[in-house]
Formats: sequence, C-alpha cells, structure tokens
Amino acid sequence: MSAPQKIRRGVFAIWLTVSALVCLLLNSGALANLESATWDMRQRLVANPTAHDPKIKIIMVDQSSLDHFARQEQIYWPWPRSLYVPVLKYLERAGARGVAFDMLFTESSSHVGDDREFADVIGSSVPAVSAVSLRRDAAQGDPRLDSLFAAAQEKRKAEIEPYLRNRPVPEYPAATLPIEFLLESSPALGSVTAEADADKIFRHTFPGARVGSTPILNLPLSLFSLANPGAGIADKLRELEDPSGRLLIRFFGPEGTYDSYSIAAVINSWLKLEEGKAPDISLGEFKDAYVFVGTNAPGLLDLRPAPIAGNFPGVELNATVLDNVIHQSFMRTVPQPVSLLSVVLFLGIVALVSMRSTRYQSLIFVGALSAWGGVAWACAAAGWWIPAVVPLLGVLSILPLVFLLQYQVEGREHRFIKGAFQHYVAPEVIEQIVRDPGHLALGGERRELTIFFSDLAGFTSISERMEPGKLVSLLNRFLSEMTDILLEAGGTIDKYEGDAIIAFWNAPLVVPDHEKRGVAAAVRCQIRLRELSKVFKEEFGVDLRMRVGVHTGLVTVGNFGSSTRFNYTIIGDAANLASRIEGINKIFGTPLLVSGATRARAGDEHPWREVGQVRVVGRAEPVTLFQPLHPELNHSELRNLGEFDRARMLFEQGKLSDAREIFAKFADDPVSAAYCRRIEAELRPGGNFSPVWQATEK
Repeated sequence: MSAPQKIRRGVFAIWLTVSALVCLLLNSGALANLESATWDMRQRLVANPTAHDPKIKIIMVDQSSLDHFARQEQIYWPWPRSLYVPVLKYLERAGARGVAFDMLFTESSSHVGDDREFADVIGSSVPAVSAVSLRRDAAQGDPRLDSLFAAAQEKRKAEIEPYLRNRPVPEYPAATLPIEFLLESSPALGSVTAEADADKIFRHTFPGARVGSTPILNLPLSLFSLANPGAGIADKLRELEDPSGRLLIRFFGPEGTYDSYSIAAVINSWLKLEEGKAPDISLGEFKDAYVFVGTNAPGLLDLRPAPIAGNFPGVELNATVLDNVIHQSFMRTVPQPVSLLSVVLFLGIVALVSMRSTRYQSLIFVGALSAWGGVAWACAAAGWWIPAVVPLLGVLSILPLVFLLQYQVEGREHRFIKGAFQHYVAPEVIEQIVRDPGHLALGGERRELTIFFSDLAGFTSISERMEPGKLVSLLNRFLSEMTDILLEAGGTIDKYEGDAIIAFWNAPLVVPDHEKRGVAAAVRCQIRLRELSKVFKEEFGVDLRMRVGVHTGLVTVGNFGSSTRFNYTIIGDAANLASRIEGINKIFGTPLLVSGATRARAGDEHPWREVGQVRVVGRAEPVTLFQPLHPELNHSELRNLGEFDRARMLFEQGKLSDAREIFAKFADDPVSAAYCRRIEAELRPGGNFSPVWQATEK
C-alpha cells in the first residue's frame, strides 16, 4: 500500500474516531460550564448598545436621591410609600405605557395612611406591576394574602396562561407577597425571582412560574402583557424556548445601556408641573415608554452575574428581558442534530485540508481554530448559540493526529517552533545580548538618551471601582498596545509602574535619531489610544486619557541590582525631568509635552508650538516646553497656531490684557484656557508677575 493510501485511510479513521468522541462530549454536556463561558464572551462581542429599545426606561433610587431626601426632607430609607405617588402621576401625565416596580413592598409602612394612598394611585394611574418574590422553602404564609394573590392571578388568567400552558415552568411552594392593599389594587403582579444557570450566571429566563396552582409571569413579561392586552405573542415566544422552557437572553450592552433617571429628578419634575413650571425631565422622555423603578444605590444594589458583566443590576436585567419580549429577539440554541452534523462535517473538512496541504500545518491549525471561532461568532451575531468548545477540542485533537500520521508515514520532519516570546526590548537588542553576554553584567555608562514617561489620568479612581479581573484585562490591553508602538520605534522599555510606562531610546543600541523616534512614538501612542477609545468604552466602560512627557539628556544607563537579580534601567536628573514634564500636562490640559532639548533635534515631521517656560519641582532653571501637533489630535490648535504664538509672546512681555484677549478666542484649546486662568490670577492686586510657570507638584 502506497504512502498516500495509508495516509488517506489513517485520516479517515482519525476523523471517525474524533467525531464520535466529539458527539459523545456534546451529548454528555461534560464541558457545559466552559462552553457557557465562551458563550458569554461571544455575547460581549456581539452586544450592540445602539440596538436596544429606547422606549424602555429605568427610574433609579440612586445615592443622590437618598441623599437629597435625607438632607432636604429628613426622609430616610425605607421611604414612605407616598413618595412613589408623584412618580406614578408623572408617568401618567407623560403617557407612559406602563411601570413595573422592581422592589418588594412586603411590610406595612410606618406612616399612617401611606399604604392606602400608594395603593389607590397604583390602581388608578398608569398601568403598574407590583413585585412578588418566589420561595423554595415551604414556610407557612399568611392565608389571607395567599387567597388575595390567587384571586388576583385568577382575574388575569386569560392573559397569563397562554405564556405558561403546556410547557415546563418552575414550581415554587410559596411566595413573599406585597402588602394587602397592593394585592387588592395592583393591576398586575410579576415575579422578580430569576433562575441562574448551573454556573450561577443569569443567561436564561422563564416566562413565568407557578406557586402551587397559581400562575405568575416574570416581571418584564407581566409589564408587557399589562400594557399590551391581547398582544398574542405567546406562540412566538414558545418558538424561541429551549426544550426546558427557558428563553436565552440577548444582551445589548453593559450597565447603563438603557436610559436611567434619578427618582429624585422625576419627583421634582412632578412637583414643578404642579406649580406650573417646566419639569427637570421632559414629559416626552417617557411618552409610550415601558418603565422600571429599581435601585442602584450602594447597600440597595440587586446585582446578578450575567454574560455581559460580573455584577449586572437586576433592574437592567429585567429591562433587557422586556426588550427581548417586545421584539421577540431572544437568542436561540442550535438544535442538537444540526450541531452534531455541522461539527462532524467541519472536522471532515479540517482533516481533508490538513492531509492535502502537508507544508502548512501551522497555518492550517490556526486557520481551523479561527474558522470555527468565526462560525461561532457569526452564529451569535445572528442570534444562535452553536457549540464552540467541543468542536475546537476536536480540531485540537484531529490536527496533531493527522500531522503525526503524515510524519510517520512519509518519514519527513515536520517540526515547527511556534510561540510569541514577549520582550521588553527590541529584537536587535536581544541579538546583541546573545552575541555578547557581557551586556548582562552589572554596571552602567553615561549616555544621552531620549526618555519617555507616560501616565493614565484618573487611573486610581478607575482601579478602585473596577473588579480586579477586568482591571487586569484593561491594563494588559493598554500596555500591550503602547509597548508595541514603542518597540516598533526602536525604544527600550525600562519598566511599568502600574499604568505608567517608562521607556528610552539610544541604549543599549545606538540610535542616531533617537529624539525624532521618541517624539514620533509618543504621538503615535496618543493616536492609537484615541483609536481604541470606543473599544475601551464598550468593553470596560472607561475613557482612558494618557499624559506623556519626553526629554533628552545625559543619564547613567545599565544593569543595576544584585549579582543574581538586576534590571536594565536609567538613573539621573534627566530621567527625573522627563517624569516632571509628564506631570506638567495637568497644568496645561495637554496630552503630550516635549522639552526644548528634545525639540531642538526632533525635526519638523509634526507642527510644533511652544507652550511656555515652566519651573519644575527640584530645579531652579525653568524648562521650555513644546507640544507636537498632529492633525488627528490637535485640529483647533493647528488652526490657531500663529495667533497662539502671538498671544504667548505678549504674555511673556507682560502685556497680559492683550494676551488674554487673544487667548479667550480659543475656548476649545486647554492651553489657552490655562493661560486665561493664569492671567486672571496675575491681574489681581499685589501680584509680582513672571512669565515662568511654577509647577507645585511632581
């Protein structure tokens, strides 16, 4: 038997074996948690905040509202029920379609008549849904409340049953019910109890549940049903359910995707309407809107782990479910037979391609993984969940086996070294160290370097409010992007200090145009950060702004430390000055400042403007600073470059009023604004004017 025949038979056997194992894994659900984790990633990738329904609104009991009523009215949490009455009246006046309270009113108010007033309004104003919490324990409840609950649901049976009939729904022995007045007056009740998946992530929802024999819809569906009687979408939702009766939620974006309003602002808007004044929030904001009233104040948070975020507000989860209900946009799971057939055919194609193309195993390996990853992403974008983990494991199994078979049958050596060896220095530096290990010895030399210091504005506050895993992901993405640019420009990474980057040029290899390279890399870093701003905003909810200082001067550079552990780094006054220049960006509101020493030899690849003379902390002599301008970063500064220079020279001559008149024209230029503030301070009596700026912090 010829070698090609052996390979064909062997590949066919490998394909059948791996396919059978893959089908067994898919049917067993052994890797369900890992598969769910990859689905969460796909959800985040395809989530489109602009696709959400703008008619879904949230009124939040936020910290500012709690503080407002505590400070102004001496009203403390839990609030009297009468405080929600203006909300209902405002929504009624605005013409809202309906409102759902994503909060439980299970205890009587301590204010006399409070519950009755709230119940009367909730039963006569905008269609409203009150929340019910379902319990797994069978603790004895209040028989009167249970009877009222059953009677209330019986009245709405015609609206509720089509969504629950002849399908599996969760059953609970008991429920935590609202107070008696609300049970009697609420137009509808909705369950706020959600069922998480096995890994405790909330990806699915049930249309409703049963408490004993009493049916109840979930809160979002109850709101939709109340606002749209006889809508007749039960059959459409049934088509989207999986065999267990669950609906797979499509997430449109992170927290804040849906318009949210402070409850204090809504209440104040109603009070102003009553006084004949214009409200803080226009009535048109809530015209024909579906509204949820929930909480996000610290201590009142209802947070749930969801695919889109580790801590996702429960009220926003309900808003998302309602969006899915309105537009029947729930995701769907690809039927098992279709999944199995697709995976088996894909593995067959992979095996066939790998057998035919023996010279490009690495490319085939990456291409096959990417291909199924692309299929999984495309299906998610189209609203379908197709398995990703097990098929990729199949690829990871089938390709090595085929390659090993080819190696054994043909006797050819197919060894490829793969990997990405990450370094903090350019490839040329590594080659030099390999040629001469003496570069790893302790010691240093005096050399002129161009030094780069960067820092992220406000990163401390970002790190304090972001969960650690997400923070690490954000920081790694940012540092990787910036490092790539610096290394491509021939720089050497000195170190990372949290979010800060320290780099330099002209060591250990000589770089003749190190000033030009340093400035070009700094500008490119700012451009790349701007390009990534939308990604960082969507994935991490942050707007990163970086400050950069660049200076050229003599430092000692080399390996410093102990005989067993050391770093290749820089020491000297020039390094300190580069750090100070980075901080001076705070004074002028600039993203990038360059010293005169660097500017003198950096060339004119970019337009420049002289920002001014600054005396930094720890130095007696002022430093002249420049800002390289780039069309992608500095549109307004480029337009007004000549006028700005004229104003700066007038300032340095002491003609402050004349300078201010010109600077004031450039309202969108932060440097001009800084000069205006400085001039205002200098014009006050008792001043001793000097054109040199004084930095007060490092």
